[in-house]
Amino acid sequence: MLNKIIAKILYFLLKVLNFTYRYHFIDATNKEKAKDMSPHKTYVFAIWHQNLMAGILAHSTRYDKFTMIISESKDGELVAVTCEQFGHEPARGSSTRGGQKALVEMVKKLKKGIPGALTVDGPKGPKYKVKFGVIEIAKLAECPIVPYIAYPTKFWTFEKSWDQFRVPKPFSTIYVVIGDPIAVPRDLPQERYAEFSEYIAARIHDTERTAIRLCTNKRA
Repeated sequence: MLNKIIAKILYFLLKVLNFTYRYHFIDATNKEKAKDMSPHKTYVFAIWHQNLMAGILAHSTRYDKFTMIISESKDGELVAVTCEQFGHEPARGSSTRGGQKALVEMVKKLKKGIPGALTVDGPKGPKYKVKFGVIEIAKLAECPIVPYIAYPTKFWTFEKSWDQFRVPKPFSTIYVVIGDPIAVPRDLPQERYAEFSEYIAARIHDTERTAIRLCTNKRA
């Protein structure tokens, strides 16, 4: 009960803060390209954990619904309820608690046509290391992985957190860059997951460099 009350307060604060942000979407047509690559007309966003806040707020209308894996911990409950307030559909579990259940739930929702989003280096890092879960989910759901970056022109950084979490400052411009879809071969063997995860990480970094360049030009 307390978590729900806190989540409602957090939701209200984030809505007020989000009202001050200005978004620029780059290569948004890649979402449609990704849908055309899937029999279920869906895809999975791959985002770094440090950009989670801006990433969620960039898609915060009830007409822009996503499914995402969120931990079954007490902190995860707070995040899950807040995400539900924004219209998203959490799949509960993580790599340490209920992971297999969450994976199955997310695949089911993807096959229903609800796009997904994953913090691919979460929940505990290491930072920028893509876990195998996103590959397995995309493979089972027969959908591509789409690099996704939401990068603010101004932000606070939690330097002591494992991911150096970013909170966009009020009145920031946030560049939302959607990369080219990455097809996951249905016959991709697990022995190649490590190689493929490095490829996904490189593509996310490429997408982020585009966002950083746009932010730099904006400040100049």
